[in-house]
Amino acid sequence: MSDARPIGVFDSGIGGLTVLRALRERLPEESFVYLGDTARVPYGTKGADTVTRFATEATLLLTRRNVKAVVVACNTASAIAIDRLRTVTDLPVYGVIEPGVEAALAVTSGRVGVIGTLATLASDRYGQLLRAARADLVVEGKACPLFVPLAEEGWVDGGVTLAVASTYLEDLRTAGVDTLILGCTHYPILKKAIGDVMGPDVQLVDSALVLAEAVAADLQRRDAQAEAGSASRLE
Repeated sequence: MSDARPIGVFDSGIGGLTVLRALRERLPEESFVYLGDTARVPYGTKGADTVTRFATEATLLLTRRNVKAVVVACNTASAIAIDRLRTVTDLPVYGVIEPGVEAALAVTSGRVGVIGTLATLASDRYGQLLRAARADLVVEGKACPLFVPLAEEGWVDGGVTLAVASTYLEDLRTAGVDTLILGCTHYPILKKAIGDVMGPDVQLVDSALVLAEAVAADLQRRDAQAEAGSASRLE
């Protein structure tokens, strides 16, 4: 059996392209429909009801494009709305938070930092899952709202970006975190600047690669992969 339908992916803007890239590299024969809701970016400064409404609209739009699964390539939507999204469609709905937690647990020595939007940090979804897995973990969070517009504008490095990163990340450096979860899909775009500030001894966790592996494994389990040799399409 095989399933030639595309996989739907959505985010509030261009950040989800980091997830899309990982998915396409891991699943080169799959086709994708990408929705970047740039008209309403960012989601991270909006209330939970608004984020849930936007994410539900995006999910339903993708289902109307006859996708076989939906990837929520947005940490804010994953933190706030993932349970709701799984009730509005029978399709598999994958979020980015659980893979990020899994990746962090695999490398941390015990002190994990989480950076994300105001809404993601307020939900404490990362902290809840990390502490549920390891009660001894120290979890430090920091909202970095200016990272999204910097990424959207393409200001990936340089003096302004480094100054903003240094200001945001100072408390996490002082706290001595050994692992830092990039809890927004825009943030890998700024990975070099973040890494320069945090230093080489801090592991940066980007959930995109782990998510791509999880999606690949689930498609195989459900016998829902595209046929071998299929030509990939991107809409």
